[in-house]
Amino acid sequence: MACVRTFCYRLSGRGPPGGREPLNETVEEAARETLPQVQHLQLQYERLLPALREALSSGRCSQARVERLGRHLAELVRDLEAAAGEGRRGSQRALHEIAVNCNVSVAGSPWQTKRVLLSADGFSLVDRPGQVTSGTMETELTPWSQVQSPGPEASEPGGAETPRWGLIRWLRAPSEPVRSNLFQAEMQLSDRRITLQFGAAGPPELMKRLWQASQGQGESTGPKCNVQPLIDLLGKCTEGQHGLELNEVFAEPLAVDLSLYEVRKRLRDDEQNPLRRMHEASRAENVTSWSWSNEWLSPGEVKFFEFKQILPGGLGPSDTRVTAVYYLEPDQPEEVVLHKVNKAWDIPFKDDFLVYTKHIFSQAASGAVCLQIEVGIHWIGSPLKLGLLKPTIRQQSKNETAGSGQALVRSLDTSNQ
Repeated sequence: MACVRTFCYRLSGRGPPGGREPLNETVEEAARETLPQVQHLQLQYERLLPALREALSSGRCSQARVERLGRHLAELVRDLEAAAGEGRRGSQRALHEIAVNCNVSVAGSPWQTKRVLLSADGFSLVDRPGQVTSGTMETELTPWSQVQSPGPEASEPGGAETPRWGLIRWLRAPSEPVRSNLFQAEMQLSDRRITLQFGAAGPPELMKRLWQASQGQGESTGPKCNVQPLIDLLGKCTEGQHGLELNEVFAEPLAVDLSLYEVRKRLRDDEQNPLRRMHEASRAENVTSWSWSNEWLSPGEVKFFEFKQILPGGLGPSDTRVTAVYYLEPDQPEEVVLHKVNKAWDIPFKDDFLVYTKHIFSQAASGAVCLQIEVGIHWIGSPLKLGLLKPTIRQQSKNETAGSGQALVRSLDTSNQ
């Protein structure tokens, strides 16, 4: 904890405290101020990790150093959360109040260095400790609900007005110092426009999430139906504690020459996602998906899909609603592992089983990347309930999974998209 105390003080621009006195309110404040910046460092590390591994694959530098850096960052984030007095409620981080230094301009006024206090209720601007200014820019608490639009640009008729958040590059003017790679949040209130600039992406990203939550957008991280049983099964499967009988149903090389890094990159692409194309090619309609998120299972990422699946003719229904939950394991140089659990909502015995699928992308001796798929059935309730129907359900799941494997191989080939 002494190391965390020293680190958060230095990152927040202060000198380290002396001695080994216990954590107090000042240290907690420094930790809260530092936490968003360290979280941004962790995000940047995760984005650079595939390229780092590829760059070091044939070099003398041990990749263990890169892995160790990731573990240290994760440990540092957890320790800072503890030092800042922050916990978790369910899958959401409990937010008390975070104080962050920033540059502020109100209604085009000259820039001033202030401190913004962020909470779930709103934000306010105050002077930094020990700061002496000729004028004042301190404000009362401004609720997030009062933040309207970017301004001053006119919005399109009927278009949604949302605050602007993101990276800017400040060009040097003759009378101003150089500012570059600043992260900016512009907010239009009913009577004024406030622009905040930060040296890291964490604070404006946090402000964006708080504003979205105030607009009723905070529950858009997953589907509306009960997905917890699917998440629980995924957690057991990723730890190898599922106890399922897995059967290999597909093993073929990819139709296009891709490296494991490129496979992972395409799977994580939310805009041109091959999993969505795979479902659509497998007679799925009205496909809805959510962005990859690490809020549900750690340390990998989870992605949700909901769609209407057209079923083959027979005595059963012609279609059913389906929820599919994917879990992408953390990056590793030897393979890319993608898990899936799906549930159909409008078929007989829908509450008696879940289908688990494991996709393994690995490099063959020839250098080509191959896809291997295994499938298993998780039976719920009494093992005697379905009786003779179990072999039929198992075989149908195998056939559908093998067909989706062919569709996924084609979907990873973007040359025909």
